Amino acid sequence: MKLIVWNAAMRFRDKLGYLKSYQADILIIPECESQEKWGQTKLQVNQFLWFGEKVNKGIGIFTLNEHYKIELHPLYNKDFRYVIPLLVTGKRNFILFAVWSQNTKAKFESYIGQIYLALKYYDSLLKEPCVIAGDWNSNKNFDHIKRVGTHTDVVNLLKSKGIISIYHHYFNEEHGVESQHTHYFRKECARPFHIDYIFTSKDILSSLIQMEVGEHKDWIKLSDHMPLITDFDDMN
Repeated sequence: MKLIVWNAAMRFRDKLGYLKSYQADILIIPECESQEKWGQTKLQVNQFLWFGEKVNKGIGIFTLNEHYKIELHPLYNKDFRYVIPLLVTGKRNFILFAVWSQNTKAKFESYIGQIYLALKYYDSLLKEPCVIAGDWNSNKNFDHIKRVGTHTDVVNLLKSKGIISIYHHYFNEEHGVESQHTHYFRKECARPFHIDYIFTSKDILSSLIQMEVGEHKDWIKLSDHMPLITDFDDMN
């Protein structure tokens, strides 16, 4: 299974082709436009689920072949609008949480606070094989900002459920001291952050073959975020 997370910074219909060579099975694309904006553009995808309030900018989840099928989980709670549980079936079955954390009316519940509350709500789903992936807009270095739950709180909560960040496992790095960056503020190389993640339960993590973080020179013209590209052994 090949899974890619990429905040495409809008107009993904013009950028899908840049991911073609990776032959991914599943894409999670924050800042993706809705289906109605694609017009006559040939989708060349198997499924496309979209969640958002403005047609230009929501979150899209795609399957690019028939190896996997996705459908909205019946427990989806719109109070956590961009922490979206999906049922994935196919070569392997699991729960996929597509994430695009944002500001909320209650500042104390914004960004990582929204993820923390959502994971508390979806506690029963965390007992199943799962992947939690997307643009979290969060890092341990932001723990000083008062939220209902900090980045470290979320990492520890997931760890208690046996759910681990692929990046930190694969590259053997600690949260807050990442050597590779997933976001460049205003596309400036001098203002890097690591705020995009893929967490998986241990049974899925054990089948990881490799992970790649896109490089600034290759992707910055397309987006201020770098893609996270993962490859898993379906037979594990």
